[in-house]
Amino acid sequence: MKKKSFFAIFSTYFFLAFILGFLLWWKGGLQSVEGSNKETIVFVIDKGEGVSEITAKLKEQGLIKNQLSFKVWVVVAGIAKKIKAGSYYLSRSMTTPEIASILTKGAADRWLTIVEGLRAEQIGELLIKEGFAINPENWEKEIETNKLEGQLFPDSYLFPKSSTQAAILKIIRKNFQKKVIDGLKNELTASGKNQDFVLTLASLVEREAKTPQDRALVAGILLKRLENDWPLQVDATVQYAVASQKCSILKNQALLILKSPCDWWPRELTAGDLQIKSTYNTYIYHGLPPGPICNPGLSSIKAVLSPTQSPYWYYLSDKNGVIHYAKTDKEQSDNKEKYLK
Repeated sequence: MKKKSFFAIFSTYFFLAFILGFLLWWKGGLQSVEGSNKETIVFVIDKGEGVSEITAKLKEQGLIKNQLSFKVWVVVAGIAKKIKAGSYYLSRSMTTPEIASILTKGAADRWLTIVEGLRAEQIGELLIKEGFAINPENWEKEIETNKLEGQLFPDSYLFPKSSTQAAILKIIRKNFQKKVIDGLKNELTASGKNQDFVLTLASLVEREAKTPQDRALVAGILLKRLENDWPLQVDATVQYAVASQKCSILKNQALLILKSPCDWWPRELTAGDLQIKSTYNTYIYHGLPPGPICNPGLSSIKAVLSPTQSPYWYYLSDKNGVIHYAKTDKEQSDNKEKYLK
């Protein structure tokens, strides 16, 4: 009995000692890495990163003593799912609870994703919606003056919350330069086409096709029609022209540029719309429109630089967005009857 009693007491004390040791170790792990070092470190949380990835990055940058303490703390504090993506200004003098708290209160910088195929006006609306200090009239003027439609490169950006319009455009244009002008320098040179031509045609491809394969095919068809002086007859150019006119009237009446509820890409086009008097209307004007109708992504730009040669001269998208190709006007008429009725 004495041996059993001794073993039970020993086990209890050992367990308590283990718990106490763990708590002391955990508490120590919550302390700052270097209490006197207040040097600011920019810590970035990318979209979609979980606690494990964030914890590993904190440890790697020397901002926490150990990963387990941080993980346990955010779970116990109930904030594991409240950590937000963005960039934060941290220091090694901060404790784990302080860092965790900062990561839940909102970043110093804000992530914003510009998707492919948006008009400049839509990007302006997006920035305003996200709380950036964008003046609608100045935004539109800047885009028109510097001909930036087509160069507002679709990507995920990390903008400081206090970013001005000039700062935002500088970041976007720098990214465009890096990924398109510099990144595709060899392809652009080999194509023999100038930047305006490539971006304008790529903007049409972006609005007309959704997969890399279709983009390359559509680019090939449009290039072939251009070379043979055929009208492009791209619905997206008519959508652009119709929306530009209607929204211009609306904003002049409401005096609310960008804030008006404009339908920038009307889905249903009438016979009258197809005859709209606009140089962007590729049904009545041959050649490319005067400039890009949207801001194309890398895939559409690459499609123009490396198009797929095919026997097709026509294409159309059915109600599900699937593209059907045709070699002759008769085949195109049959496709219209089959897929658009």
